[in-house]
Amino acid sequence: MKMETKTKAWINLGLLLLTIFVNFLGGTGQINGTSQAEVSDTYHTLITPAGFTFSIWSVIYSLLIISMITMVVKHKDHYYSKVIERITPFLWLSYLSNMIWIVLFSYQLIGLSTLFIFAYLFSLSIMMMRLKQINQKREWLIPLTIGLNTGWLFIASVVNLAAFLVQINWGGWGLTDSNWATILMVVAALFTFLVLFIVKNASFPLPIAWAFFGIFMELNTSGSDAFLGIVAIVCLIFSLLISFFTFYQNQKSIYPVKYD
Repeated sequence: MKMETKTKAWINLGLLLLTIFVNFLGGTGQINGTSQAEVSDTYHTLITPAGFTFSIWSVIYSLLIISMITMVVKHKDHYYSKVIERITPFLWLSYLSNMIWIVLFSYQLIGLSTLFIFAYLFSLSIMMMRLKQINQKREWLIPLTIGLNTGWLFIASVVNLAAFLVQINWGGWGLTDSNWATILMVVAALFTFLVLFIVKNASFPLPIAWAFFGIFMELNTSGSDAFLGIVAIVCLIFSLLISFFTFYQNQKSIYPVKYD
């Protein structure tokens, strides 16, 4: 028996609230007695953003709450009913992956947590693609929410992988930490351009630009290689430029404007 659209919308909201609660437990150190920030500091890398940049989660979760409530209220609306039907399975996968990642990361199982953060990123990426396919007029709430979430998860996944390499004392194939940090930032910026070219979601690069700013500030505070700071700023500017260009190319919309 097919589940009703309204039921899916309510489950989406309920799972989000559960996910936020698990994140609260992880962030306050109530899982294994260690907060996410403390684990991150333990396996700090040259591309770990400054702590203040993680405040973007408050923006993302606020938008998610508004989005899920809107889905419940407007589940009969043509656009929102299509959104619910097309993204709900992957929304559930994202919530489940998020909660498992929190637990694994809190227990410093960084390798396993990397697998689940990539599963989280995968689910968000599929949602971003599906939203592009059903975009109407100048819809912004759901595209903005998923775009920002995906962009931030992309950087978080790269940092999580780097933390795992620190944990296992990876030798770097003879390259220095600075060299690898440079390579990762440049590749991240280029991959951002590639993804944006495909999905056309103008909000996707914004949290990535924010992360590059956080990396620059962390490098500046720690007095690390000045060249890395320059690379971070260049990648920041690049991310902003491609975001603004896509926005105007989309006729001042997050996705390309389509009129039924």
